[in-house]
Amino acid sequence: MAPCLWGANRPGSPGAPQTAQPQAVGQIRDDVLALTRQATAGKSESALMAAIDKPWRAEALYDKTLEARNAATKPTATPRFTGYVELGSGRLAVIDGYEYQAGDSLEGGGYKVLAVSPDKVTLESLANGQKLELPYDGQESQGR
Repeated sequence: MAPCLWGANRPGSPGAPQTAQPQAVGQIRDDVLALTRQATAGKSESALMAAIDKPWRAEALYDKTLEARNAATKPTATPRFTGYVELGSGRLAVIDGYEYQAGDSLEGGGYKVLAVSPDKVTLESLANGQKLELPYDGQESQGR
């Protein structure tokens, strides 16, 4: 026979669910609202409120175009094709120190690689679609 605890669910006993009286809930709400109204702002809150009330300067927001957005459409110098790597059927070109394959966009922006061969790389300008052929300019081509 299992032991039975009588009175475990009686109101006021520790295991019984507690229900708040509507008057007590209303009193707590009123007390919290009164304390909130009495609270005073500190130095940082007061400074923030004062700054919010002042009119903003016209130059408070930066409205000029960022340079990084324009870099992709305005290449500054002609890239240099200085290395070639062929791995199986994959061909990589070293342009300005970075490795690219056909379909890649150049790191500095402005060009997309169309084709890679040992003696030249064909690029396409992202700004106007004009094609640019870069001849190989590595150490072997300079006679070293």
